[in-house]
Amino acid sequence: MRKTCAVCGAPVQLATIDKSGEYSPLKVSVQAMPAAKCTHGHAAPVEPEFMLWLIRELKEKEGTLPAARETGMLFFKKYTCACGAALAASSDRREVFSFDMAHEGYPAFKAQVEMPVYKCTGCGKEQLRSQQAIRGDTSQAVVKLHDAAGFPHAG
Repeated sequence: MRKTCAVCGAPVQLATIDKSGEYSPLKVSVQAMPAAKCTHGHAAPVEPEFMLWLIRELKEKEGTLPAARETGMLFFKKYTCACGAALAASSDRREVFSFDMAHEGYPAFKAQVEMPVYKCTGCGKEQLRSQQAIRGDTSQAVVKLHDAAGFPHAG
C-alpha cells in the first residue's frame, strides 16, 4: 500500500470509499472499496495499478453476462439474440449487476454495473446490447469513478 499521500505527502491509512462513475449508458459503483486516505482528506488508489486492475476485473466479470451479438459498423450496427432474432431498438429498463471484488492483500468490496437491458423480439430474453459496447464503456465509467473519488491523476 502507499505510504504517503500523492497530493500533500502526509502519511496515509487504509480506508474505504463508496462512489459512482457514469459514462452513458453505463454506471459503475463501488461500496467499501479500499483506498489510501490522509488526515487532510485526500484519497488515492491503494496501489498505482489498482484502477487498471479494477477495469480488467470488471470487463472479465461483465463477459459472463447475457449479451446479444453485434454485427455491422458505425450507424449500421445490428444486435441479434442467440435465437437469431433482433433486439428491440430501445431499452425499457436498466438492470444492476453486482460483483464481489477482492484485490490481493486488501479487504473485499462490492462493485455494481448498471446498464440498459434489451428484449429479444423473437424469444423475449432480456440481455445486454453487446459485450463490445460494454467493454468500451467500462473503461470510461471507471475513469469517471476515479474522478468522483477525488483520486489524483498521474503525471
